[in-house]
Amino acid sequence: MKKWFAAGLLILSVAYTAHGLSTLTLVTSSGRPAAGFFPLLIGLLMMISCAVNLLGDWREESAQRRSGIVPRHQADPEAEAKADALGVDAHGIDGGQDYGRDVLIVFLYICGFVAIMKPIGAFLAMVLFMLAFLFTFNRAHVLSNLIYSVALPGFLYGLFKVLLNASLPISPFGF
Repeated sequence: MKKWFAAGLLILSVAYTAHGLSTLTLVTSSGRPAAGFFPLLIGLLMMISCAVNLLGDWREESAQRRSGIVPRHQADPEAEAKADALGVDAHGIDGGQDYGRDVLIVFLYICGFVAIMKPIGAFLAMVLFMLAFLFTFNRAHVLSNLIYSVALPGFLYGLFKVLLNASLPISPFGF
């Protein structure tokens, strides 16, 4: 399953990079890097990291097939106890049975984030995404969740909107 997931991510990163190459302007008329340069760089880094991950998963599966020993998932009792003590829902961290459910939840949150970004603006969409994500996977730390949910979107909004002058969707409240 890991190998196919890695292969799917590699296909998505190749499609993202190909779409960027065909639609974005990479160099300005004066020969400087244009706005499409950064997404292309991200796409290339995604392709490299996904290819390395796929190769590692493939080698691991081949080694397991040659040896005939397939490791079975067993939760680490020490890690589970630490997670319980910290109030962290860690069932997916060690590859437990609910790992697929967590991936589905994150995928749905990302889809929701993309869907609400234009109507309510980038900053509010980021704040809502962070609140939903943190209160799903880190329920025990209410204050830190609230701080992170405002601080990280505030930093990213300032970075992209103010420093990089990127065009982000604006909320009905003007930010």
